[in-house]
Amino acid sequence: MNKIDEVKELLTDTVAKIYTTIKDNSLEVTKEKGQAPRVRTIRPTRHTIKWKAKNH
Repeated sequence: MNKIDEVKELLTDTVAKIYTTIKDNSLEVTKEKGQAPRVRTIRPTRHTIKWKAKNH
């Protein structure tokens, strides 16, 4: 295995781990041009529905 293949495999594994972590913990990552990425937790849908019903 040459270095390029090793880097590709490592990168693929890292991205897969990040994706599963984000999915499992309900995180959202946003990136705006010229700014650092922001990570925040997503409110569960049932909380959003309760909030909208209460406030609208």
